[in-house]
Amino acid sequence: MAIDTSGKWWKGSHFADLAEYVKLLTADGYPAERVIQSICSCGNPTFHLLADPDAGCAQRVCTACGQAVFIGDTAEYWADAEPKEVRCPCKHMVFEIGVGFSFRDQGEVKWITVGQRCANCGILGSSVDWKIDYSPSAHLLSLV
Repeated sequence: MAIDTSGKWWKGSHFADLAEYVKLLTADGYPAERVIQSICSCGNPTFHLLADPDAGCAQRVCTACGQAVFIGDTAEYWADAEPKEVRCPCKHMVFEIGVGFSFRDQGEVKWITVGQRCANCGILGSSVDWKIDYSPSAHLLSLV
């Protein structure tokens, strides 16, 4: 399990590669100390991903059962957002998702970064991230 950085796009073959990618991506800003894998309540680990980077929100839709789930505090902003379905450079739209969390000194969530790994080709990316400026915020760790 190692990220392949040899081509135009970084690629991974496992969730661990996605988690490492999110940590590397955020290292110079708000470092993700914890990356949690999105798993549907039906047990499926792959999703379609809708995101609005301007509004800072994301929703995942299970490829097996179709259940839609907001990531983090997205539900509060969704009505005003203009989400678009995330598409890999290879044109596929099915991903493993890892949600990275940066924390304040008191342990409250400071920043959320949503990373994705294409289930078709393994390209790693991050479609959206946003700041959390309220507390308590620990409940956001369960909203992945």
